[in-house]
Amino acid sequence: MKTQNQIMLIKLGYILTLITVVLFSLTDMARGFEDGYADGGNGGVFGLIHGTLILIISFFCLRVLLYLYRFIDSVQVGNVFSEENTSRLKRMGWYCTAIPFLLFIFNAMDYVRASGNDENLTLKIIQNVDFQFWLLIFGLTLLTIAFVFKKGIELKQEHDLTV
Repeated sequence: MKTQNQIMLIKLGYILTLITVVLFSLTDMARGFEDGYADGGNGGVFGLIHGTLILIISFFCLRVLLYLYRFIDSVQVGNVFSEENTSRLKRMGWYCTAIPFLLFIFNAMDYVRASGNDENLTLKIIQNVDFQFWLLIFGLTLLTIAFVFKKGIELKQEHDLTV
């Protein structure tokens, strides 16, 4: 199978996966919207921080998806090792590295609100609030790949200058 066809299949799989996830998440999205609209008790500064974290996490996730699509698109046209792709990989890496920390803060705020003022709250937060290590590892992997791409571009430029 030609590389172009393989990339087209990857792109198609990527789009179909996104559509499937959105369709299966519609009820959760609607419920979350209704809870937020009905003011689920998150008023004041806490609600502002909570909402801001949701917006930032959503923005980062959408940017990762957009950069991934653009990366696949540029590979399809044969522009693999470029400064644009290196920049895309680096941005996706930083976003994916930041998301687990933001999610941890978001979930820790929910845990604090639900548990109230309790002794040893910091220890209980660490024990009971999940940290998404897989996203952190994915982000660090993307940053490593971006570094390799950058180094490859530098070596290619040195090689072109020598010849």
